[in-house]
Amino acid sequence: MADTPPSDAFPYIEQLFVQIGWLEQRRFAQDVAEFGLTPAQFFVLRAILGHDSLPTMGALAYETLQHCATISGIVDRLEKMGLVIRVTDQEDRRQKLVELTTAGRDVLARVRQSRANRLKDTLALLTPEQASELLALLQAYLQAFRRNYDDPTGEAPAHQGLHQW
Repeated sequence: MADTPPSDAFPYIEQLFVQIGWLEQRRFAQDVAEFGLTPAQFFVLRAILGHDSLPTMGALAYETLQHCATISGIVDRLEKMGLVIRVTDQEDRRQKLVELTTAGRDVLARVRQSRANRLKDTLALLTPEQASELLALLQAYLQAFRRNYDDPTGEAPAHQGLHQW
């Protein structure tokens, strides 16, 4: 087993994770707001994009960790914004499926580009070696976390919407 840091480092590591998480969450909310979205709306759009077929409202609720009533409200607002449409499932006419519109795909692409630019700007303040080391360490931490808490293989569960986009 790999060496672990001294126990007195754990509070500092935790503090760094909290600070980074908070700063990234706040910056992310500001970034998506520039495109007229809330974080919840963005994650619903992203979940729809990650599907091979049109998702049901229930699937979106599950993947975004929302209640069905909450998803309904989010999809209502996204529909009014012209970013999604609801269609009736031809196999079960009681079900509604959600589809991205061209405008929805466009806003996701623009958010992605904006976020990529911001990350590039931040990483430019590191040396190439530091950036490579950061990437390797983040990948190792994520794999260890998943192995310990999610999946013994260390792989991302398919339902988490963490698809490449």
